[in-house]
Amino acid sequence: MPHKLMLRVDPHATLNVSTQVKEQLKWLIGIGQIEPFDMLPPAGALADLLGLNRNTVNLVYNQLKDEGIVSMHKGKGTQVLNNAQVEELRTRRKIMHALVERTTEELSSVNIPASEFFAASLAFTLLREPVLNTKQRILFIECKEHDFPFYQKAIEQITGAEVKTVFLEDLLTGTQAIFDALEYSNLIITTLNHDTEVKALCSKYDKKVTVIGASVETSVLLDIARLTPGSGISFVCLGKAGAQWMASRMKEAGIEGVHASLAGLDNREDLLQRIEESDLIYASDAAYEEVRALSPGKVKLFPMTLEKSSESVLRELV
Repeated sequence: MPHKLMLRVDPHATLNVSTQVKEQLKWLIGIGQIEPFDMLPPAGALADLLGLNRNTVNLVYNQLKDEGIVSMHKGKGTQVLNNAQVEELRTRRKIMHALVERTTEELSSVNIPASEFFAASLAFTLLREPVLNTKQRILFIECKEHDFPFYQKAIEQITGAEVKTVFLEDLLTGTQAIFDALEYSNLIITTLNHDTEVKALCSKYDKKVTVIGASVETSVLLDIARLTPGSGISFVCLGKAGAQWMASRMKEAGIEGVHASLAGLDNREDLLQRIEESDLIYASDAAYEEVRALSPGKVKLFPMTLEKSSESVLRELV
């Protein structure tokens, strides 16, 4: 095990703290202060040393593992590997180390803080280097009961990014599921439906979450308002939580005198009963085709649209 690590984190720095810790460890491995086969400190011990959440260090170790720099074994700890990836890191960082040392000495001679210079250098590099024609990747977190395909499609159309949907239910099963999801992208989006839950999950890993919302087209609300008082309708989505969101839009519009029930594709027996008992069915886009096949004459589309403010947020995001 290497001698006590002299790491530190700056919460005010441009880089988030997990990146700060990861890059410092890569420097120590690269210049030989941490050798192949050395064991890194337990995540809890390093977290205590730096005043961080243990989950942040776990995320760093998982990132190093994915880069092929360390191995992780339950009960044994995290060990630096002796392989081509580590050898390449050592070769490159030794060259970089000499350059940084010379640059730091020159900066000191002209009284320019190194932190200011290297932050400015990063910005200058972005100006000089051509932007690679690669799509950004966005992680979208939603539950299985809402119309997640609608949101994913809207995000893709507005941002032009690759979007991966992960379900909140799966993330709540354990930390490994969260690590795997967060590795996909630093751009994380969720909906107002799960704003609080997703932010609570991601805050442990120093990840910012962007929240978007949807509304329903006015035309469908006008159609419902024109129904004969006492009419029975059902809202259908992938699950009842999504159907509840649909019904809430009707209530927000002040529509009364219509009896609404909820159903989801995830409960076929209940869905068939709602279809039988209702005068009219309003289905989200994700559920529409399947419900229409069950009862063609009763089903209407409940068209959703992204809020204008959310469209603006997505455009600014990329």
